[in-house]
Amino acid sequence: MEGPLFYTFVLIVATLLWRDSLPGVVAVSTMAAGDGMADIVGRKFGKNNKWPFSKSKSIAGSTAFFASSLLVSFGLTTWLSFTGSGITGNIASGDLIWKLAIVCFVSTIVELLPIGDDNWTVPAAAAIGILILN
Repeated sequence: MEGPLFYTFVLIVATLLWRDSLPGVVAVSTMAAGDGMADIVGRKFGKNNKWPFSKSKSIAGSTAFFASSLLVSFGLTTWLSFTGSGITGNIASGDLIWKLAIVCFVSTIVELLPIGDDNWTVPAAAAIGILILN
């Protein structure tokens, strides 16, 4: 019950407070796309490639988390920039992809850690990470 509650709460907060900002888009992208694909891919392809330090997390799921969160974060920010939102400011596409890759990698690691509920730790890490790098 806690997972869906935190997930919904984080989505509402990100939408209300950061709907026109890069941290909000990246936070929601990592949580929705990254965490969602990690679950789907991990269940399907992760049975035989668990991380040595975790019985529930797989390398396949973590790879899907990173790739999906990066793809969706970059796709959404690029699309929003193209539509004139100014969400990326003056960040060039090449710089943006590297910053997002770093943030998505750190978020992947945060998702692996057994600290709190990843429905709030992952988007918080993503939002803070992009704020620091921006």
